[in-house]
Amino acid sequence: MPSGERLRTIGQRQGERLIREAGAQVRELRYAAGLSQAELARTMGVSRTFLSRLELGRLRHLDIGVIAVAIALLGHRLTCKAWPVGEPLRDSAHLRLLARFEARLAPTWRVRREAVMPVRGDLRAWDLRLDGPSSIGVEAETHLHDLQAVERALAAKRQDSRVDHVILLLADTHHNRAVLCTHRTSLRGEFPLTTRELLAALGAGADPRGSGIAVM
Repeated sequence: MPSGERLRTIGQRQGERLIREAGAQVRELRYAAGLSQAELARTMGVSRTFLSRLELGRLRHLDIGVIAVAIALLGHRLTCKAWPVGEPLRDSAHLRLLARFEARLAPTWRVRREAVMPVRGDLRAWDLRLDGPSSIGVEAETHLHDLQAVERALAAKRQDSRVDHVILLLADTHHNRAVLCTHRTSLRGEFPLTTRELLAALGAGADPRGSGIAVM
């Protein structure tokens, strides 16, 4: 599970970078429009000093509405979109699910929690990585939202971390079982092993010889 402190630090750094980039873009668009700082600041309803600090990226905190106004006045539209680059903070149910799974492992497995990708700057991580007779990436989900998105993310993680197998670990809930029932046929190719088969192999310290879905 990612630490709250680490994710908070990452978010703060991203925010600072976005403020600098937004200021630089306002400056470039203002130049292209042939406006002075005084003219744009007056139209925005802010001081010239404030606009200068904004363009230079020297503001520690910035209302996104102010940037949107500046961009609109310069003939553009501000957009905001979140892209998946790392792992979200998990809740206590997620931790309990991982604990139940770890309790079923033979002591011969070396377990690493929050095992990051071996790619510089990559913030993604396996919830657990098991190393022993084979290497296994484990991703835990307490509530499946978009199964196709989960499959794509797991395939990318498997390729980038070069693990032998992948285990999708799911909480045993009515919702999750209903999703699995609906997609059972399509999942069998990528995740052929059942909960019983996975836990039997892992509990014996043996290579499960394939990927699978464990419901616990």
